[in-house]
Amino acid sequence: MMAHPACRLAGLALGLTCRLPACAQPQAAVRPAPMLASPTEMFALSASPCAAEGYPMKIYAGAFVRADGLTFPVPSGHFLLGSWGASSIGWAVGEERQPVPASLDLLYFSYAEDTFYAGHFPLAQQRLYELLKTGFWHADKKQQLTYTTLTVCVLPKGMVCLWLTGIGKQVLVGRFQGSASAVEFKQFNKTGSRAQVIREEQAKLSPAVRHQLATGTISTRQWEDYLRTYSWHVAFSRPITLDNYRVNFLSAEYVARPDARDTAPYVRALLHPTARAVPSRMSLYIRDEAGHAHLLRTTAFDEAETMAAFAALHNQHPTRPLTLRVETDQYVTKASLVLTNGLQTIPLAKTAVEVLAQD
Repeated sequence: MMAHPACRLAGLALGLTCRLPACAQPQAAVRPAPMLASPTEMFALSASPCAAEGYPMKIYAGAFVRADGLTFPVPSGHFLLGSWGASSIGWAVGEERQPVPASLDLLYFSYAEDTFYAGHFPLAQQRLYELLKTGFWHADKKQQLTYTTLTVCVLPKGMVCLWLTGIGKQVLVGRFQGSASAVEFKQFNKTGSRAQVIREEQAKLSPAVRHQLATGTISTRQWEDYLRTYSWHVAFSRPITLDNYRVNFLSAEYVARPDARDTAPYVRALLHPTARAVPSRMSLYIRDEAGHAHLLRTTAFDEAETMAAFAALHNQHPTRPLTLRVETDQYVTKASLVLTNGLQTIPLAKTAVEVLAQD
């Protein structure tokens, strides 16, 4: 039997010669990778790992597998404490330039659950290729840039999320499901007692996570809700021109760069209903009726209020797009937000909008 690619990587990183046991192998059949427009084209790509705050994890083996069978690593051996969709860990090893990977192999450990998870996840190569090839326009640098990082987030219950990350733009690639694995703890930790390690780490968990552990209610619901999309757009209560924007989403995606030098399609996209996650932060660069420039900024949407409003209005009329309306006075000295489906309106009273003059 051939060694699992991720396990071969762990052997290099940890000085082990290992193979994932049968229980760690993926259960689903691997589908052939789609054809690429240019399967050998190279991009400057590396991987960065993360976990969700409050649920410590450690990746023991991770690799992106290329169509030619070669791999490049997901950094392993780091104690991951957070954050959802964001990482500061990277390895400068191997070749800097890589083709679009065909799959992702992972073996990781959840300290809160005292469980190993493993998975082999085929990737949507054509979509990855198109995103990397298109990239985005960096106005300050006056350059067309592209994504450079594959951000891997490992979560409870075997949930794995993957984003493409660049300067000012992060796009969700996919949500994947691993399986619990019976890999031996001592295979990776030959000196420590598993029971002692788990006891010490679980004692550090927050009261909320310890309660979930005690009641058997640890789940992926929080992050599934973050990934949920709705058809929505931004509108204004007065004649206002939108020039530019940045939006962060609960899905850990964010957008602050247009796809190309022409920003008109980028601006139109926010003003037309499109399936996207619930916003978490937003900056709108606008001009009022007199042509004066302003920045309307929400440093943080109230998460519970905003998620509840999106869900309630969508559930009432699932086919109607939602409008996030910015309500201002004539001179844009103050602003507030409401969410509407055209039949009912919910004020987002707990989300403050800061107004800054830009002239």
